[in-house]
Amino acid sequence: MSHLIRLTIVAICLSLSSTIALAAEESAIKIGTMDWQQLFAKAPQAEAAGKRLEKEFLGPKEKLDNKQKEFITKRDKLQRDKDVMSAHERSRKEKELVKMEQDLRRMDEEFRSDQTSRHREEMDEFIKTVRDVVEKISQEEKYDLVLPQESTLYISERIDITEKILDRLEKDAKENKSDKKSDKSDKKSSSE
Repeated sequence: MSHLIRLTIVAICLSLSSTIALAAEESAIKIGTMDWQQLFAKAPQAEAAGKRLEKEFLGPKEKLDNKQKEFITKRDKLQRDKDVMSAHERSRKEKELVKMEQDLRRMDEEFRSDQTSRHREEMDEFIKTVRDVVEKISQEEKYDLVLPQESTLYISERIDITEKILDRLEKDAKENKSDKKSDKSDKKSSSE
């Protein structure tokens, strides 16, 4: 009889341990990490945003640079010629330079403010795109948590999903390019 009780207890323990092991396996948390710096450096969407900003601010930057060169030229000319100018003409030129310098400072502040604002807009859009991709990958591969590497102390390479995110971003960028090309060809054929 005691032998039967021992066998029953062993069977119950084995049954419980396998049930616990299955429950633990089903409830295992899957965690991934991603490297924002690498995404900013390598993602085609980030590169495209940088090119858009560069193109958008090329004209205003050249205009500001030309105004600065003009200011320097006038200031140097005044320094060179001030001894041969009348007091009235020198005063007028100095006032003109002061006003020009104030205008340059205002233009520079506006340029930097506009550039910062647009950069923030582009980065917000990029971050939204990355979050959408991370959400899709997380749902497809059953990740419970994805953290930025910058907020962790130690990361095993096996949980780094940065390359998966980059691959998906590159795929999405290629699809968007081909969609835009087909839209252009559709517009050309409909206008003919």
